[in-house]
Amino acid sequence: MIENKTDQTEEEYCFLQEAVKKQRRTRAVRVIKKVVLACFLAVLFGITAGVAFWYTQNRLEKHDTRVYRESMMAHAGNETDNTSQKSKTNGDQERISAYEDYWKTIKDVGMRCNRAVVAIRQRHTESWYKRSQKDEQVQSGIIFEEKGDSLYILTQTAALLSEKNLEVEFTDGSVAQAKLKAKNDNLDMAVLTVNSNDISNGTMKKIVIMDFTQYASEIDLGLNERVMVFGCPNGIMKSVMPGNVVNADLTASVLDGSLNIYATDIVYTEGGNGFVTNIEGRMVGMLTDAFKDTTGSNNWAFISAADIAAEVQRMVEGKSSAVFGIYGKDIGEDKGINVTEVLVDSAAYHGGIRVADVLCSIDGCEIKNMSELHFLLSTHESGDKIQVRSKRKSGGKEKVRSLKITLQ
Repeated sequence: MIENKTDQTEEEYCFLQEAVKKQRRTRAVRVIKKVVLACFLAVLFGITAGVAFWYTQNRLEKHDTRVYRESMMAHAGNETDNTSQKSKTNGDQERISAYEDYWKTIKDVGMRCNRAVVAIRQRHTESWYKRSQKDEQVQSGIIFEEKGDSLYILTQTAALLSEKNLEVEFTDGSVAQAKLKAKNDNLDMAVLTVNSNDISNGTMKKIVIMDFTQYASEIDLGLNERVMVFGCPNGIMKSVMPGNVVNADLTASVLDGSLNIYATDIVYTEGGNGFVTNIEGRMVGMLTDAFKDTTGSNNWAFISAADIAAEVQRMVEGKSSAVFGIYGKDIGEDKGINVTEVLVDSAAYHGGIRVADVLCSIDGCEIKNMSELHFLLSTHESGDKIQVRSKRKSGGKEKVRSLKITLQ
């Protein structure tokens, strides 16, 4: 009976067991679904996050690349600007350095030239209150040779001051008596001598001798050549003024020859005088204002050192200059010289040369121009006899003559 009751009880509550079993299965299914959903969502999130991360990273990489490229370009631009700025700075520094070097050269050459310059003036024996203003004129000269006990000084003839007693003042202020050795009024120059025994050893050590006669023929000046004038170009002794050659093709007619004249852009000063060097400090000429019709009156011009060197050397050697006595013009094409003027009582006049004659040769040597005439005459001295061949038109015919002329 008890067993039956137990069976009956189990039958009565079996539906509860089924309900419990069913409820357990439903919960498991729900859990599984949630897990599956969670896994799905996790996978979906992972995919979405991966896509988003890839997209973001790609964009960031492109942005970084662009920023890096711009940075590199900016850096390269800065380097270019810096290089350009540096090149410009270097170029400016080079120009400034070249400018400073040029003026340093001017200074060094000027100081050296001034050691060769002397001031020439009249030697006074009277009291200072008896001197006139005219007696105080000062002329520049340069020391160009030392021979034996003598220093030789080149200057213009204006310095002779009527050939009175002269004295020279050297670079250190010491003074010595000077004597006229020779002069050439045709070239407006003179040579003075000073006894070196009258000069102290200290002064001699400070003196520079500018012997231009040794190299004068080697110097060839051209247009825009840089030059310096020194001596007394602006009326002040031992002044130095730089400038440029503005015309190198000028010639001036002088007695028995012609001179090469160079015009400069250095302002002319009335009463000035002096000499000219190139940028290396070699003397290339002597200032002149005697040919203003050719060179103009505003700027300084100078005679080529090559044109005066031979005559200066003749003066030093004590040789007299031979004078023929004509002015002339080059015919051109090496056909000789057309005589434009004959000095009265000159050697040429007494020998039969007249205006409009054509000079062809001297002693068998052809004369092509006035420069060659000057050179041929420089090989002779006063008193020498020369054979001159000339042409003259008469009655529509050209007559050739051979003349014997004694130079004066």
